[in-house]
Amino acid sequence: MADIEIPTGESQSSRDSFNNSIAIAVALVSAFMAVSKIKDDNIVQAMQKAQAESVDYWNEYQARRQRQFGVELAIEQTRATQAVTPELEAKLADWKKQADVYKARAEESATKAKAREADYNAGNDRDDLFDLSDALLSIGLAMFAVTALTRVRWLFGVASVAALSGAVFGVAGFNGWTALHPDFLISFLN
Repeated sequence: MADIEIPTGESQSSRDSFNNSIAIAVALVSAFMAVSKIKDDNIVQAMQKAQAESVDYWNEYQARRQRQFGVELAIEQTRATQAVTPELEAKLADWKKQADVYKARAEESATKAKAREADYNAGNDRDDLFDLSDALLSIGLAMFAVTALTRVRWLFGVASVAALSGAVFGVAGFNGWTALHPDFLISFLN
């Protein structure tokens, strides 16, 4: 059976040029996705580290506060059950200093925990940008594939817009431009 050619109204050079455009777009989007994935994974690892350190610092905070309360309780119990002498007052003053040290160290731990939580939240905003980038780039790739099959030129334009939008969010993620973080969309997707 002989192959039947259906005229498409396109010349061979026009089809080749269009196919080359699609191939270049797919290659660029794929390469950007690969590099973005590496950076996104590194951000996620940093977030995990920040979260683990935050938990550690909160645990230190709790342990130091318990020590502080234990010493303060011992001071109050001693005052309530024993006659106050100069020697006892000196001992209680030392205990009070120890309680103050525990309190100061607890506050240091709380400050460190809050700083690590802030680092986690900043990383999460960047991770969201990479997630949006990945989604838009994937949509762009799928649309480029359909464009290659259907040869519909306006679809190439729509795929290009999706891919460029994904690239913008990816570049924002690389540079930490969290001002581009679309809170409304993220809250919908979470």
